Amino acid sequence: MFSKNLLRRGINFFFWRKPARYAKPILLLMGAPGVGKGTYGKRLSKDWNMPVFSTGEHLRNMLKNEKSALADQIRDIVQSGKLVGDEIVYKIMERRLLQDEDKDAKGIILDGFPRTVDQAKMMEKLGTVTAAMNFFLRDDILVEKLAGRRECEKCHTPYNVATIRRDGYDMDPLMPKNNPELCDTCNEKLVQRQDDTPEVIKDRLEVYK
Repeated sequence: MFSKNLLRRGINFFFWRKPARYAKPILLLMGAPGVGKGTYGKRLSKDWNMPVFSTGEHLRNMLKNEKSALADQIRDIVQSGKLVGDEIVYKIMERRLLQDEDKDAKGIILDGFPRTVDQAKMMEKLGTVTAAMNFFLRDDILVEKLAGRRECEKCHTPYNVATIRRDGYDMDPLMPKNNPELCDTCNEKLVQRQDDTPEVIKDRLEVYK
């Protein structure tokens, strides 16, 4: 407590407070687009009671559900195979981490952030990274795997039509059980994302590198 005499003398006091940071453990999943970060993230999430936040998935949801100048800007970037700028990604991450939607969670798993050196520096402002996992697949395998991705146009359940068995890789397709062209969950047709064509995939890998 400050002396009342000091307050009466008209002395102004200024208080500095450190910027809010995410206090729980943070696990980073790193690797090229389509390498499998999302699949392993979901498994780890169940085992460790830590939600997964994918910047890519969040941006895709924005494109599908949001009508704004920002969504239009992101749409043009994504469809051209480029990565969304650091400032946009940082704002999204800041909002997600600092609002801490999952109060009972033990921490959070980040899929796709940070992706650049500048984003890594931004991460220091948001919280302390506890651990990081890096996933790797050969480029030609990645292109074939990503080009085979499909999703339900309604519920977005993921599937994959690619069968890859060569050079030590053994990947079975992930197909619907009832009808190869319809989602098992809601019986809607499967579609290919606009950024999953071989040409765009190769551009995305080059940008990633």
